Amino acid sequence: MVDRGLYRRWFEPIIQPGEFLMTFPDKVYYVVGIVYPLPLLSVDICDSNHLNASLTTGESAEVEINDVYLDDGEISQLRMIPVDDFVVTWVAKPKSAPYYTTRKKTWDVQTILDDPRFNPAVEHLNLHEIFQFEDTEMWIKAKANTATLTAAKLAFFGFRFVVNKIKEEETKGKHVTPVPTEGFPRARAAAEK
Repeated sequence: MVDRGLYRRWFEPIIQPGEFLMTFPDKVYYVVGIVYPLPLLSVDICDSNHLNASLTTGESAEVEINDVYLDDGEISQLRMIPVDDFVVTWVAKPKSAPYYTTRKKTWDVQTILDDPRFNPAVEHLNLHEIFQFEDTEMWIKAKANTATLTAAKLAFFGFRFVVNKIKEEETKGKHVTPVPTEGFPRARAAAEK
């Protein structure tokens, strides 16, 4: 049997056709019809479709990454990697629901450095994994690590699942994989205060 799961070292679809998933936090159930690869999308967050400015060592304005939005009935499992020398300092899906947060901190999504001792969190990229549901908004902030960047590429790759909505009763007695398609619910509540 294949050993699949969320945030694994080796990247493969967490779910196969005919299997069930539940979006979190909305708790809506789906059956997967088919899985497609999404090989590489490189988004320059400095270009005119995004920040329209250079990236400095100070935190940028919020920028929408609508390049990853999908059609209705689609969910993607993506790995998101800053390719140039910058850090994603904040992610929200949607804007009111921060993604990488704990009670008092917002966590960074680091760039890939040549020496993994300086960034063990990206050694296998599994901690950069996100799920995109249809056109749920995705927002980020970023900052350059050392110098001003006129181009800051954020790469995405992964899998697209074409899904059909089903009733919860149809999953009784079957394995259902929950996937977080929005930011952490408590982070959303804190951001709304």
